[in-house]
Amino acid sequence: YNLAISMTANEVNPFWLRSSMVKFQLGNIKDGFDLLKRVENRFPEAPEVRAAYATFLAAIGDQIAAQRKYLEIPDRQRLKYIDQDYLQRVVSWPPAMIDGVSK
Repeated sequence: YNLAISMTANEVNPFWLRSSMVKFQLGNIKDGFDLLKRVENRFPEAPEVRAAYATFLAAIGDQIAAQRKYLEIPDRQRLKYIDQDYLQRVVSWPPAMIDGVSK
């Protein structure tokens, strides 16, 4: 991911979301969150981006902002992000992200 991102540093791509989640999984929350902020600037309405952003906010201890961000997701979409099967099999979130979003 890092090499691909460095080659397209001026052009935010959806796969950057996956890279930020990998960084989260590896415990590199700061760099993952920095990358996710760039993705969120480019794709602010995407439910998966909002759910990931909420998870990062919760991880850094800002529960109120995390809840606010999570509630920005439309109701039907929001239900998907509490479904463990959806997170594991459909969007393939890493275990640490799944644990984080369930909090």
